[in-house]
Amino acid sequence: MKYRFLIPGLLALCTAGAYAIDLNTDALKKMQEEGHKIVEDEGKFRTFALPNGQCMQAAGDPSKAGVNVVMRKCEGGANNQKWQINGQHHLQSHGAMCVAVGGQAQKPGSNVVLKACGGSKDQKWSLDGQGRLKNGFDHCLQANNGNVVTATCSNSPQQKFG
Repeated sequence: MKYRFLIPGLLALCTAGAYAIDLNTDALKKMQEEGHKIVEDEGKFRTFALPNGQCMQAAGDPSKAGVNVVMRKCEGGANNQKWQINGQHHLQSHGAMCVAVGGQAQKPGSNVVLKACGGSKDQKWSLDGQGRLKNGFDHCLQANNGNVVTATCSNSPQQKFG
């Protein structure tokens, strides 16, 4: 009698396991598609806009060191509003300068400027799943009265770059 339920039980267990593998395969395919999208976007210039319609912009010539990074009304194809995250994780201006912390790199609230690209953590950026630009010190870019500064990462709309 005890064995009468053994075969159907094992079949049910195997079927459930096979179904779980199908679900995991679908999840893996979706993750792979997202990964390809990220790789395809790498190296392309784009704008970084906040929900309020303001874009990150070099306040002057995007090929000059020391230029302040600010938020201004999005202007479509303006070169000083074009940025890319390159293969070295630099957030690079259209003028080949990199976004970096202008003051104390490890202190939130520091101003953000353009500098020659280097290997320091304050120049390593990634776009996280919430649209925040985060540097190697785990600080996020944040709009602050038209200026761009580093800040402790939060859910603030001033840190959500679409």
